[in-house]
Formats: sequence, C-alpha cells, structure tokens
Amino acid sequence: MKRLDQFITGFIILICSLQVMANELSQSQRLISISMMMESNKPAAGTHELAITMTPQKGWHGYWQNPGDAGFPTRFDWQLPEGVTIGEVQYPAPSQLVTSDIMNYIYHGEYTLLAPITIDSSIAVGTSLPIKLDISYLVCNPTTCLPEQQTIEQDFMVGDGKVEQNHQRQFSQWRQMLPRPLDAKGQFAVENNTLTLSLPLPGSVDSRNAHIYPIINNTLVNNAQQILNHEGDVLRMQTQVGDELADLFQGVLVLENGTALRFDAHKTDHIAFIVPPINEDNTSNQNIWLIGITAFVGAILGGLLLNIMPCVFPILSLKILSLSHQGSEKAARIGSVAYTLGAVLVCICLGGAILGLRALGHQVGWAFQLQSPAVIAALILLMSAIGFNLAGLFEIGTLTSGSKLQDQKGPMGDFWTGVLAAFIATPCTGPFMATALGAALVLPTTVALVIFAGLGFGMALPFLLVGFIPALRTRLPKPGAWMVTARRILSLPMFITVLGLVWILMRQSNDNYVLSVLAATMLSTFGLWLTGLWQHSQHKGQWWPSLLLTLLPLLALIYWVPQAESHAQGEQKEVAEALAFSQEQLNILGAQQDVFVYFTADWCLTCKVNEKTSIERQEVKAAFKQHNVATMIGDWTNGDSQITAFLSQQGRSGVPLYLWYKKGVDKPIVLPQILSQTILIERAKG
Repeated sequence: MKRLDQFITGFIILICSLQVMANELSQSQRLISISMMMESNKPAAGTHELAITMTPQKGWHGYWQNPGDAGFPTRFDWQLPEGVTIGEVQYPAPSQLVTSDIMNYIYHGEYTLLAPITIDSSIAVGTSLPIKLDISYLVCNPTTCLPEQQTIEQDFMVGDGKVEQNHQRQFSQWRQMLPRPLDAKGQFAVENNTLTLSLPLPGSVDSRNAHIYPIINNTLVNNAQQILNHEGDVLRMQTQVGDELADLFQGVLVLENGTALRFDAHKTDHIAFIVPPINEDNTSNQNIWLIGITAFVGAILGGLLLNIMPCVFPILSLKILSLSHQGSEKAARIGSVAYTLGAVLVCICLGGAILGLRALGHQVGWAFQLQSPAVIAALILLMSAIGFNLAGLFEIGTLTSGSKLQDQKGPMGDFWTGVLAAFIATPCTGPFMATALGAALVLPTTVALVIFAGLGFGMALPFLLVGFIPALRTRLPKPGAWMVTARRILSLPMFITVLGLVWILMRQSNDNYVLSVLAATMLSTFGLWLTGLWQHSQHKGQWWPSLLLTLLPLLALIYWVPQAESHAQGEQKEVAEALAFSQEQLNILGAQQDVFVYFTADWCLTCKVNEKTSIERQEVKAAFKQHNVATMIGDWTNGDSQITAFLSQQGRSGVPLYLWYKKGVDKPIVLPQILSQTILIERAKG
C-alpha cells in the first residue's frame, strides 16, 4: 500500500510538471507576446493609463481597431477588482497593407495600446489590485493568419502614485503615437456613390500623401483611391462610399510625417470639390506625367497596330492611295489632318465617356460600345454598306479613291472616315494598347485624355505621314485600272468583318433579333443596289431608296434591343474544361493548385486567335491536366461589372488579359498578350 501511495504521488507530480511545461511551451509559441503595465508602479486613487504592449514575432503583424477588408478587431474581456474601472482602449495610428487589392490596417512591429483605468478613492493604500485580461486577436504574415487568445494577469499595489523617470518618458512616447482629437467638427456629403469630406486643417499643415482611415469598417471603400485637395484652411477628400455609412463619420487623418488626427464629421447636403491641379514641382506629379508620357507612346504604337485590322486596313489603304494623284500639296495635307482629327476626336470622346461613367459608379471599360446589341446591329449595316461600296454596287465619293480633296466635301469626308475607322477599330486591343489604356483609367483626367488622343493619333499616323511627306506619295503606285480591282479585293475584309459582327450578335442576342438584323441588312442592300442603278442612269433623288430602306429598319432595331435575360448565349459561360470567372472560386482554387485565368470577348480578334492557336490546343489541355492546372475564363462579351472591376485592379481597361496564379500565391504572373503553346506548357511545368 505504501508503494501504491508513492506511485500515485509521483504520478501526480509528473502530471503537474508536464502541465507547467506545456503552459510555458504554449506561451513561448505565441506569435504575439503581451505585457501590461501602468505608468506608476504604485498608483494612487484617480485615473491613470494602462499600457498593453503587443510584440509580434518577426514577419508577423497585428491589426488596428478597424482591421480593414479582412480580419477581426482585438477583443478585450476584463476582470477587475471592486472599485476599479477601465475605459475605451486607444490605438496608435495604423499602416496600410494591400494584398490582392484587399486593404488591411495593421501594425508592423511592436505597438502599444493605452486604456484609462480609474481607481476609486475608497480603496486604501497598500491594497493589491489584481488585473486580469482575456484578449483575443488575429496575427498574420504575408501567407497565413492565425487567431490567438491569451490571459494576462498583473497585480498592482495602491500607493503614492510616484512615477519613475523612465516610465514617464516611455508613456510620453506612447501618448504621442495616439491620434490627437481635431477640435472642430468636419462635414461630409454623399453624391453618386462618392463621399466628399471636408475637415478644418490649417493651410500651413503639409497634407501631401495623407490618408484617412475610417474607425468604423465599411463606411468607405477601404481600397478606393482618396483624392485630397487642401485649399486655405480646409482639407477636402473624395473617395468611394461604403455600405455602412450613417449620419456620423469617424476617422483618423494620418499625415506623411506620422502625425495623426482623430475627427468626427456630420452629414450635410452638398460639399463642393475641385480636383487639385497637377503641380509640376511635386515629385509625385512628375511621376504621373512620366507614366503618362510612357502610356502615350504605348497608345501611339497600339494605334499603329490597329491599322492592320480587317475592318480598318481597306479604308486606310484606299485613303492613302487617294493621295497618290492629288495635284495640290495643300489639299493632301488638309485631308490627312482632317482624317487625324476624326480619329483623335473619337478616341477622346470614347475615353471621356468611360471616365465619366466610371466617375458615376458604372463599371465600364474600353470597347464598351461593342457590348450593346444595338451598336453591333448598326455596325453590321454600316460595314455591309462599305463592303458593297468597295465592291462597286454603288458610289460614295468620300470612301473611294476617286474623291477630290479640292472639293469642299473632301476634308469632311476624310474627317468622317477617320471617325469610322477609330470607332470600329477600338475593340482590337493590341499588345501595347491594353497597358496604356489601363494606365489612363487610373491617371488624372487630363493625362488620361492625352493618352486616348495618342491612340487616335497612332491610327492616323500613316495617313498623316503620306499627306505631309511628298517623297512618300511619289513612291505610291500611279492611279489606273488596277485600283478598281484593288477596291474589289479590299471589300472582302469588310464582308469578313460583317460575318464576325453577326457571330458576335449571335452570342449576345436571341435568334429573332439576329434574323431581324439580317433582314434589315438585306433591305439596306436592296436600297443601295437601287441607288447604284439610279447613279448610273443619272436619276434624280438617287439616295432616297437606300436612306429609307436603311434608316427605318436601323431605328427599329435600335429601339427593339432584346433584354439580357431573353437569351442564354450571352451569359458568362463555362466552356469545356474551364470554369466561369469568380473571385471567390479563384481564391479557393488558388490555395489548392495553379490557376490559369484568361479574360476574353467574342469581338476581340486577339482573344480569338490566342484561343484557337494556343489555349484550346490539345497539347496545352493535356499539360494542364497532367500538372493539375485549373482554367478559368472571364467572358466580357456583354460586359460584366465584376470582370470590369477586376480588370481595373490589374491596371487594364480591356481584353485580352492572361494571368497565372501559382498555388498559394496571391499575386498573379501576367502572361504576354500574344500567347503560344510553348508559353502555356512551360508555365504548367513550373
């Protein structure tokens, strides 16, 4: 029996020892170590500050009271002796952390929270004050997030309140890191999904690169751009409003020098906001212009590439050939300038429309006009007319090589030809153009419009050079009967373009609408045929058949645009062995395997070529299957706000876009816009 007692006693001691060791090991494995102290080791009755110091391990970080788009705020559960109360915990100003467009508000390294603690005067000197805190928090590194919970216990002795010098200095530093309250109240207004905030701030304060952090989450969109304008003693800010904003907005303004100001702003009806002008002396604005110039050059190169598109090349070729027999140097220059103005004006108007719609909260991107069945229907009629004109069914002087630029209608015809060429070519985003236009959508409006103008200038550059350099015109073939044959041949790309537009319309609309468009095209062609006959016979009123048989069906088609729900073809589709794009699904798949994501549209020529020559090849599909690569497709044919927003996040305004997500890595690898089987197979192999 004695041995049994000894065994039980030893076993109990062993269990206790193991428990102590486990507790010590658990504490040592905490990713954030926490300590608690007061400014005085022997606090007197009254209100003092209690410091909670959080020290993450290297590579890990903690979160502000508003964690941002992900995470959860720190939770405090106090157990206090009678006569002791704790007030609201105060946080120092946070930093920003953006991961895959998710904005978090965090602390890099050690940070200290302060809370007011009040000791009642009824508590006698020498009384022990056991303070116990159960604290739950989130700690993360770039790839992992872990919730942790700790219990912190600290005994304080009520005394004379004497403060040691080193404690006083330490607490003073911690207090300076807390946001100071802004004396005057601010105001805010919400219009068109945009929050405009007005704060009283002396003009002597440097507000460059400042940022406003919302104390309550979802009162504004955390990752949205904040535009600041500091005039006089008022600082104004514009950004995208969130879903949880009420009549009171609370935030923290953090200046570039680290100063933080806490403020309250009450709702009002309207606040005027003027976008601050670009200051060329400011380094950041110089960078904006540098990016803008680079994007402008890229847009010019992209515009040059658009001239080889089937819908543009015939028009450009005939316009250039029309200069070969111009006797007037002045007329040639006027015609080339008119064509350039038409192309540039269309690109600026389309770009301005995009910027305006996006400012109103609409998610649209480049080539948005081809996401409308009505526009496609109008283009089918127009391209058919141009094709039959080139084929000789009828004559429109301004589109043929026989136009006389000396005539008053010459420059006007060149202008409208430039308008037409630019409008129908914009969907064909070339390798240089997508990045340039993506940059335009995030740059200031003035710079963005210059970039859009660069696209039109690039399209018109060949015609402009031929018009202004006589030596180039002398190298062009002399006019002759061969030009009639050339016109007939150049009509073929236009008819191919019509077939492509019909195919796009079949994907966007229902069969009845497509049949109606084809019927309208036949009526229009019949009218053009009558026009051609009457032109040969010098009949008066020769244009009324074509106008009547074209405009009336066109107006009817534009009026009768089918609803999106009336057809299934236009829905974002899942093709064989590919999933429809979804940010949530992408996040899930990306944690398990490599994912190839491509964004396409039926009206994007580059997209279709890449799909037929690379993406849909059996060799590529076999490599993807062998190496467990998932494929995801974002179909932008009819427009999709989620896809448009995602393209904007990637700095793009249109398609194609090809992204490769490595397993467990949030940031994708951007693949070239001209794909090959080799690129995809090698990427699948890792």
